[in-house]
Amino acid sequence: MRIVVSGYGVDASDSPLRSQIADPLRFLGHEVVAVAPTEAAIKWGLNRYSPEMLVVIPSAGSADRNVIRALTAEAGTVAVCMHTGPTEPKVSTDFDELDIDLCEYDLVTVPERGVYEEYSAVGSYRLSLMEPAIHPPALMDFVPSTRTGMLLIGDANPANVDAVATLDCLDDLLIMGDGWSELPLDITTVEPLPLPDRASLLAGVDLLIELETALSHQSAIRRSHLELGLSRGVYEAAVVGTPSLVQARSAVPQAFTPGEEIFVYESLNDLSHLVPLLLADIKELRNVGEAAWSRVTAEHTWTQRWRTFLEPWIIDPEIGRDEEVHYSNQTRSLSKAS
Repeated sequence: MRIVVSGYGVDASDSPLRSQIADPLRFLGHEVVAVAPTEAAIKWGLNRYSPEMLVVIPSAGSADRNVIRALTAEAGTVAVCMHTGPTEPKVSTDFDELDIDLCEYDLVTVPERGVYEEYSAVGSYRLSLMEPAIHPPALMDFVPSTRTGMLLIGDANPANVDAVATLDCLDDLLIMGDGWSELPLDITTVEPLPLPDRASLLAGVDLLIELETALSHQSAIRRSHLELGLSRGVYEAAVVGTPSLVQARSAVPQAFTPGEEIFVYESLNDLSHLVPLLLADIKELRNVGEAAWSRVTAEHTWTQRWRTFLEPWIIDPEIGRDEEVHYSNQTRSLSKAS
């Protein structure tokens, strides 16, 4: 199938949207062309390539829905609006006008079960659930190393700062997020890294800890941290066999089994006594990390999400059937990283 994808950074080398859409579709054997989210670029892509499908990631400044509807109707192309959801602040899309999207697009995808159930009564025949996932090949070139310490991800909001300050093992801690370098804490901060380097970083720690989402982001999307899905870092960590510790919420058991494939805490106040207990049992950490790897590569890949979504239109290409073989070949690298 020939597919045109439109969104900011969708074909940039380290774009999350590239690993969600363009690369998985190419991995399945489809011809994918990425264009800017402007009316001129979309029109050019439709006229030049005559695709069967246009996938649009809506964002501020992108082409209007009615323009996209007119262009795709004229070209005979199926128009798909793919919402990435509010979990990742820098790549999120807004659900506020989802009802309008359902009127203007042929198909709309959402990443959250609650949103899908809320709007399915409006038009389930035009609405699909495409939950968060990962594209393992994007992380498979990580550099194995000796695991030690932990990586925390999250911005320096007051609750997160208080929780980190209570940890006794600050000398064995890395933290990735905004605002930490400005605080008088003896911690090592990590700047945002390209995907391969980020994978190597994750493969070199014993545990990933997901802190609360920044309060500014929660306020902007009008949702609490407990209503959000797992961050992308949790899925990336699982691909390299690193277990995660996250706050207990409804999205967690939908993706991983608590206690077997992921660790959970009820409150940030629990970290001070829970983290030392986890780090004291390296064997259990390794077992949970391996179980997380098995779960994410078996059930939570973007290739699987797109294969299921496209089933009504195509016969599954053979490369998709061999996908699990490619993933299982990475167990050797994972064992070295452990």
